[in-house]
Amino acid sequence: MIYTAETLDRSTGDLKEVSLGNWVTVTELAHLYNVGPKQIRVILHHMGLLQSEGRHGWYRLTRRAVEQGFGKRINRPKSGYPFDVISPSGQVLIDQVWQEAVADLQQERCSDPRPAEARATLIAFKAVRLSPLTTQEEVCWMKDHYPDMPHEQIASVLEISPGLVSRYTNKRREQRAYHARQKETAAPDKALKAYLPDDEANQHERL
Repeated sequence: MIYTAETLDRSTGDLKEVSLGNWVTVTELAHLYNVGPKQIRVILHHMGLLQSEGRHGWYRLTRRAVEQGFGKRINRPKSGYPFDVISPSGQVLIDQVWQEAVADLQQERCSDPRPAEARATLIAFKAVRLSPLTTQEEVCWMKDHYPDMPHEQIASVLEISPGLVSRYTNKRREQRAYHARQKETAAPDKALKAYLPDDEANQHERL
């Protein structure tokens, strides 16, 4: 998208429209580098241009990146969710450090074989499912099969922010605690019916 700005021509007193160049969204940038929307955000986070924010753990441009002119945060769009755009100078910077950042990120992943193993196992599991997994279900699957894996590594496997892993992990814990309480509440009632004659047990159910 071409962004413009209006400047005052002091010689005529008129406002002139000046082009600021072609700005792209983070998702559009992903298309340029032939990577997915999740992966591009992980890479830009590794570069230090994005940071995890809020309870959803969304990746957004850092304040410093905005101050340096590498992009803008669109916090109140006319429709949809907030998003970020990368400026021409930001695109030049990303292009300059892209190969190094990707290689560095890959080296970090290869230093511990577990994330690669988990990624391959998850892909195999998803391949035999009839319906796709949501991000929350993927986090729960990782916690079930790799309970000791740090949130940072789970985030790397799923290409999401560590904050989002923490959020879904806490939600999973709360749901399990709720179901455990429900079972404890139902258990005394079942035990009581086991010792009652049939007529009294049926009457007890109706109460």
